Amino acid sequence: MLKKFAVVLVAAAAATTAVSVPASAAAASAAPVSVQGFTVLKQTSGYGRTLRLWLNTSNNQVHANLSGARYGDKLSIGSCCYPYTTYETVTSNGQSELNTGEYGNYGPSVNGVFASGGELHF
Repeated sequence: MLKKFAVVLVAAAAATTAVSVPASAAAASAAPVSVQGFTVLKQTSGYGRTLRLWLNTSNNQVHANLSGARYGDKLSIGSCCYPYTTYETVTSNGQSELNTGEYGNYGPSVNGVFASGGELHF
């Protein structure tokens, strides 16, 4: 009985070791994405599209981006809190990439509403 228990413990330890992620790999995946003076603050994906909030590190302003957009999709950026205000809405006329202008970094709300149905937001 004790021998079977030891075998189970060794097997469990081996399985745990096999699925453990090294701390360095976990830290690398949590690092923010930066490209040419812009850093991704938030990102979500779904419906074949990706919604991002980018920070311009040179002026501390943010803009929204929708990649994978299709004709009729809408991207908007607005205030985070009541009274809710939409600063800007951009509609795709066939472009696969939509961007808003830059606004103050006050944790804005960002929405992607899709012509075929569905929505992403944060």
